[in-house]
Amino acid sequence: MKARIIISLLAMTLLWSCATTMEHTWKKESFEGKKFEKILVLAISKNLKSRTLYENTMVDMLKQEGINATNALNVFTPVENLKDITEADIEKRIKDGGYDGVLVTTLIDTRTRDVQVNNNSYYPYMYGGYYGYGYRSFIYSNYNYMYSDQYREEKTYVLETRLYDVNISDPKQAVVWAGQSELVDPSSSESSSKTYSKQLVKALLDSGAIIK
Repeated sequence: MKARIIISLLAMTLLWSCATTMEHTWKKESFEGKKFEKILVLAISKNLKSRTLYENTMVDMLKQEGINATNALNVFTPVENLKDITEADIEKRIKDGGYDGVLVTTLIDTRTRDVQVNNNSYYPYMYGGYYGYGYRSFIYSNYNYMYSDQYREEKTYVLETRLYDVNISDPKQAVVWAGQSELVDPSSSESSSKTYSKQLVKALLDSGAIIK
């Protein structure tokens, strides 16, 4: 039993370590990139711990690249429901803060499946539940792994980030870059925040969407 758990954990580590790049990205055809003066980093989440951790991690990584950024906790407070804020009010808060770019990250999908574990391999067995799209959570801080002689549950979290150019007046045209990535069985909110933030910053710079 111990050997099977160890093998399973090793396989999870290999899957996790492979996720070093943003899997799917898009950049607006007419957008040639921009040196943003001040970027607002916002995670759509009701989990304050996860939101704070991710926003601060992303801000720190942007600053390491010489990019000015701040978290959104004082612009859109945790006690507010973004769905209740008008588009005009959102725009006013962003412009009043002097931001010319906004990075918005959301959890768009969570998938669960059972995987079979044996003495010398680890491979998918069958798909489990499917939890459609939504904004109710971001990256959970705790995970419970159920092991048996044959199966355990594997969770995959699909995150999407969009970059908005605030100086583009038409909101429908303001999205200039988007990226998606999957996190498979992250060990903690700290590790998932660091991994996703690293992927995101690299993708934004490599694509030329953000110019240093």
